[in-house]
Amino acid sequence: MRACSVIILLAALVLPPVVFAETQTITATHTYILGAHDSKDDARQRCVLEAKRKILEQVGIYIESAAEGKNFDPTKEMITSIAAAVMQVKATKEKVGSQQGHKSLTLRLTAQVDLAEVRKQLAARQLDVGMREDVAAAQKERLKHLEAQFVAMLKQQQGGQSSGHAPASPPNDISIDDVQRLHERAARGDASAQVELGLRYGVGDAAQGVAQAQFNLGMLYRDGQGVSQDYAKAGRWYEQAAAQGHAEAQGKLGMLYRDGQGVPQDYTKARQWFEKAVAQGVAQAQSNLGLLYYRGQGVPQDDAMARQCFEKAAAQGDATAQYMLGSLYYRGDGVPQDDATARQWFEQAAAQDDATAQYMLGSLYYRGNGVPQDDRRAYMWFSLAAAHATGELQKMSVDNRDKVVRAMTPAQIAEAERLAQQCQAQQFKGC
Repeated sequence: MRACSVIILLAALVLPPVVFAETQTITATHTYILGAHDSKDDARQRCVLEAKRKILEQVGIYIESAAEGKNFDPTKEMITSIAAAVMQVKATKEKVGSQQGHKSLTLRLTAQVDLAEVRKQLAARQLDVGMREDVAAAQKERLKHLEAQFVAMLKQQQGGQSSGHAPASPPNDISIDDVQRLHERAARGDASAQVELGLRYGVGDAAQGVAQAQFNLGMLYRDGQGVSQDYAKAGRWYEQAAAQGHAEAQGKLGMLYRDGQGVPQDYTKARQWFEKAVAQGVAQAQSNLGLLYYRGQGVPQDDAMARQCFEKAAAQGDATAQYMLGSLYYRGDGVPQDDATARQWFEQAAAQDDATAQYMLGSLYYRGNGVPQDDRRAYMWFSLAAAHATGELQKMSVDNRDKVVRAMTPAQIAEAERLAQQCQAQQFKGC
């Protein structure tokens, strides 16, 4: 069906303009069977939404096919944005009938699509993407060159120190004006400028043994910011900082050993580094230590010990620990099973955009566990989880939201979406 639609749309493009104008008419029909509590307005709203979605899909197919000829691969979000911009609803036709013993409403929606505007929008987006790619490529080359300079500087410093000479200074290929401009861009939130400044100032200090600079470089290599992602290099910089007692570096190094990133996986070493960071009050390390006890990794499995770690980290505001406490009470692992207490911990983690906690809140409201059953709030939390999650969790959130919506009226859906927006705007207070 999709291939057929593409062929039809492409045929419309190659036929002479005498036959086809610069606009194309697209129609879509949707039938809604009214439930016992549905009004005609509810049915009409649902039909309009579904018919518009069908039209957008058809316009999207055309946009994809038109973009192929330009060697341009627009994103799904870009296609949706262009489709909404180039179509104009002209007329609707509705018919009331009966299906399966229930009243039904069939609505036909007609829209005009401006083909010239489609081409204009595609050209503008292609130019914009091309310019951003050129800038990104130039910046990448710049940072690659900068990293090579710093590697050479480190070798010079190591050689100078071993022979008793003073460390070499970083190569200076940037003017004072350039540095000032970098500072101005970094202050405005320009990530590439921040990375370049970090590399320029950080590597020299790190080579001199400044623990914070070593930790910062470890973060850059771990996240691949301005340099190629390299967990092994991240581990080496973390280790140098951790050896000087840098608490965050100790915690991050423990995570590398736990996950086997850049170093052989070693739960015992992970625990040792977590414990060092915990002794200095690092909440994330406390939470990670709790996960080792909960999973029995490098230590005997111990729910009570895990709970103690999670409680200490949660009291410091760690979202993962708050979610894990909610999970313990939800499952009854090492504590009495208590949905109400689970909800309280999930709410605290969800307020920090923890998507898994948001998903669990959706489940509680959907089933009425520890809270009154409420489809609107179930829809709200599943929607928020879908917006913040990735991968399988995002798919589960969308699937469950779609399951909930089948039992909701359009008015209830609108209210649920309003609640989600309000919850975000109020930073999850009173959700």
